[in-house]
Amino acid sequence: METGLEAGKLPPQAPELEQAVLGALMLERNAVNEAIDILQPESFYVDAHRRIFDVILGLFRNDQPIDILTVTEELKKRGELDIVGGPFYISQLTNKVASSANVQYHARIISQKHILRELIRISAGTMRDAYDDSADVFDLLDKTEQDLYTITSGNLKRNYEPMSDLIQ
Repeated sequence: METGLEAGKLPPQAPELEQAVLGALMLERNAVNEAIDILQPESFYVDAHRRIFDVILGLFRNDQPIDILTVTEELKKRGELDIVGGPFYISQLTNKVASSANVQYHARIISQKHILRELIRISAGTMRDAYDDSADVFDLLDKTEQDLYTITSGNLKRNYEPMSDLIQ
């Protein structure tokens, strides 16, 4: 049974859009407000992008400024700066941005690619388990249904607002 790379196909991904979104988030605070409702670190296919977004999310939740310097500094504190490609890569992300106007649209595409990867993962597991003669069909249905529910509930819109905005 072939899935993903075994079938000669790459998992659904959009690394260029991931770069553009991360760049926009470091250039425009309003872009963060738009993307935060759509994305989570797991949405990103590229591990470096996942780590960078996690830093941006942390800075946002702590009501800290988000830019190339603060993201680079936080990655350095976490010992992840070299893992993501260093300061040069972080600065290159902002060069991928023509405008932050489309960040919400791009974020939705990234989210959709993540959902597709999760569907592939769940489907492959369900297929594998379905060939197991000892598997209980109803347990398999329950597990698959729960896994699918996890995808849908994890992608419901989330709203995060800094405390300073709530206090005003």
